[in-house]
Amino acid sequence: MAIDAAEISRVSALVGDLARRDVSGLSHGDLMDAHDAVARLGRLAGTLQARFAGEIARRSTPDLPGGGLARRQGFGSAGLMVSRVTGGTTAGAIRAIEAGLALMPEAAPSVGSDASQVDATQASVPPTPRYPAVAEAALAGDLSVDAAGLITSGLETIANRVPSDRLHDLERRLVDKSLNLAAHEVRSLVATAVARADLRGHEEREKRQHAERYIAWKEDHTGMVTFTGKLDAVTAAPIRTVIEQVVTHDFRARRDQDPASPDQHTADVRTVGQMRADALFQVCRHALGCKETEQSGIRTTIVVRMNKRDLDAGRGLGSIDGTHQTVSVGQLRRLAGDAGIIPAVLGGDSEVLDLGRSKRMFTRAQRLALIERDGGCAKCHAPPEHCEAHHIRWWDKGGRTDLANGVMLCTRCHHDIHRQGWGILVRANRVDFIPPQTIDPSRQPIPGGRAALDIRELDPPSRHPWEDSAWDNSARDDQPPSDYSPPGNPPADQPPPGNPPADQPPPESPPPDNPPRSSVDDDHPASKALLSA
Repeated sequence: MAIDAAEISRVSALVGDLARRDVSGLSHGDLMDAHDAVARLGRLAGTLQARFAGEIARRSTPDLPGGGLARRQGFGSAGLMVSRVTGGTTAGAIRAIEAGLALMPEAAPSVGSDASQVDATQASVPPTPRYPAVAEAALAGDLSVDAAGLITSGLETIANRVPSDRLHDLERRLVDKSLNLAAHEVRSLVATAVARADLRGHEEREKRQHAERYIAWKEDHTGMVTFTGKLDAVTAAPIRTVIEQVVTHDFRARRDQDPASPDQHTADVRTVGQMRADALFQVCRHALGCKETEQSGIRTTIVVRMNKRDLDAGRGLGSIDGTHQTVSVGQLRRLAGDAGIIPAVLGGDSEVLDLGRSKRMFTRAQRLALIERDGGCAKCHAPPEHCEAHHIRWWDKGGRTDLANGVMLCTRCHHDIHRQGWGILVRANRVDFIPPQTIDPSRQPIPGGRAALDIRELDPPSRHPWEDSAWDNSARDDQPPSDYSPPGNPPADQPPPGNPPADQPPPESPPPDNPPRSSVDDDHPASKALLSA
């Protein structure tokens, strides 16, 4: 079915009328419901725009007469043309073009000097899209343009390197996992999945990226120096780690400042960018005068993670804490060889990870194990350097200092969980967050940690968490009361299960005799490379 500008204008007029209406009088519930509907409308409008952006790009290839449609309209590329018309960024236009590619058929009709040269019978029969799962979710208003573009772009990099059935199976899994993720989370998900699907291609990209690395600087007439550069993930890892650790240390020191202090001259009011600049200055100044590099003033650790089997074989994928980019084992070995490596297998005989009630603070090895499982903040995926290990069941109320009772959280998520009444369940090497009934009346588990951004963890629990023995036997703060009724019919006077509010202590309960063991997967031991910088 053809589409014309007049039809779109009529829909735009209806949306414009809605946009003029005031929403300040809506109740919280009505506001959230309407916002969900507006978000779906926005995703559908974005999909429509992506269809046009993709078609403009198809008609703008340089081999067409006059250099293509965009060049004939006075633009250097389709991305520039789309961004000028929409008023958005070039990056956003490129993402729309990538999303539009998913809606196109495998064999698009030929392009002449004008759209009238396209066969009318082709326009009347909807063609099968290039990526059906992406198209189906986008046309239903479930998948954003950003997510659709990221998935399509990732699949295109391996489309000629993997069989078609495997490509479309990966497409479906990526779409299913991306429906409730933010764009930056989808980017991480796609990068890892694509690297895993085409390891050889990923290694080739790493070599190209390493060959393209550079740093340059330029001094202007005022004496200010501007740095520019591009670094591959492995080269950037120690630089980012050192700077971010120094910034994190400075932020924590500022948090401890007395806001009522009369000496305002000593107050730290620097921006994050200024803190990073100062950190780079401090490290470089230290290097100039340092005779004992092993005894530097700043001690940081880069954690390199890879499967032990891949490490032994010399082939596979791993990661570096602080970066979302998946890295091949060969590149990880290069980083380890440059900085010196101390191999350790968490869960081995070198150090016990489950300390029970003997110690309150999580050990260094336990923290590394929690980061291995959670990836950083298990809830919002903030990087590890912004997080701390927390007891799920408070230690002073019988909670154990072990992996089954630990979770990595940033400060904001830690407070939100206690204040809002979220539940946390650790089992089978994954973390699930159980929302309070005020957010989700059915209290469906939300995957957290690395499992939330990995398509290998797709299947939701078949039962509610509180029906599982791992929940019942843990004696956690978020264990439901014995008379708790299933979601849907909660007692009117019974609060939902979850962590206690910040102003209410958790219920007294003795520690379990046989708590669940560590959530580290024994079948896939991780080799940790602790690199001192």
